[in-house]
Amino acid sequence: MNFKSQELNSLEKIIHSMARRVSQIAQIALVLVMAVIVANILMRIWWKPLPGSYELVEILGAVILSMGAAYCATARGHVTVTLLVDKLSRRKQAAVDLITSLISFFFISAIGWGLLKYAKMTLVRGLETPTLSIPLYPVYFLVAAGLIMLALTALLDLIRSITILVIGRNS
Repeated sequence: MNFKSQELNSLEKIIHSMARRVSQIAQIALVLVMAVIVANILMRIWWKPLPGSYELVEILGAVILSMGAAYCATARGHVTVTLLVDKLSRRKQAAVDLITSLISFFFISAIGWGLLKYAKMTLVRGLETPTLSIPLYPVYFLVAAGLIMLALTALLDLIRSITILVIGRNS
């Protein structure tokens, strides 16, 4: 193993560890969604529905999706269709991966950056949910952080593809 592949392996370990930590926030949010739904059902039976349950589930759903996406990407848990790409040589596959990783990194980073700007705007304006008056800026910052983490995984894939193209082998 050469020096460059050691650096890449260290970077992979750091990003995988960060993605795992971020996904734990998604796991907590999922438990909270289940608790809100169960509480809403029970309250409907005995009294009236839980006020703001729709808002809570909506907010927690955004947190679940954004915080879990990076871990899904690092664990290769997403669906890929490689019917044609699998027939190419490893270097050509790396070229295709380079293009898709570059596009993914660009768009995910742009969305994350835009969401950071939007989160700052909601902080300044004091926007909140209509029923429970929950401030929205922490949610937007969390979703932006999840997208930035996903962008880092796309960047890692981009670096890995460049390494295969330059060195000619998997690191």
